Amino acid sequence: MKFISAFVLTSLLVLSSAHAQEPTLESAIETYKARTELQNHIDAWQAFVLIADAQPDNEQAQLWCARTSFFLAHRLIQNRKKADGSKTAKPGIECSLRLAKSKPYDGRYWELMNRYKAAATMNLVKAFKAAKPMKEALEQLIAVDPERHEGYVFLAMAYRELPSGISWGDNAKALEYARKGQERAPKDPEAILELAECLKANGKKDEARKYYDAVINDSVAPRDLEWETGDARRWAKRQMKKL
Repeated sequence: MKFISAFVLTSLLVLSSAHAQEPTLESAIETYKARTELQNHIDAWQAFVLIADAQPDNEQAQLWCARTSFFLAHRLIQNRKKADGSKTAKPGIECSLRLAKSKPYDGRYWELMNRYKAAATMNLVKAFKAAKPMKEALEQLIAVDPERHEGYVFLAMAYRELPSGISWGDNAKALEYARKGQERAPKDPEAILELAECLKANGKKDEARKYYDAVINDSVAPRDLEWETGDARRWAKRQMKKL
């Protein structure tokens, strides 16, 4: 998939071209619905970035840009395209900052999510240094609205993924926050999946199996995140087999 690198390196130039046909939010969403094909995912992301840049006060455009930047970055990194994923996340940071003006929690959440992906190419020393303020930012986000689940789920993931000893990774803490996140959103696929992952990391295989099964059979896809929910369910099935 050599076109990915070429795309990421030139995308902003293409988006800013006076000759490019300007998409609408509706057409970009239609393209995004077919994001199972990677090129459609890329095309939709291009469109959302362009619309968000042209309409800085359009809250929905900023949200779509921020969210799509993160998920495409995640997909590219999973496909071993770390540099491309890191670059893809960066426009999402800008969109998140604009979104934060009208929706502080959502803007800050997606800013942190995109910064997490933008750090994919950092060496370990820089990554661990960047992780400390990330923890503090997530704790502050939770304090803004303790009833929202997203901050707990993200903090649980960070505690689980970061190594202990040389960073602040802590599987027991991860499980504590994952439970809080899932309690606040009992049907959310990402919240349930993170709880299952944290249970597995803590050696609680039987309980982990229960929640992987809940991702597959009992979770409810959030609006406009059906494909991402499908991805979470596929991952849960894979993890179930490993158990």
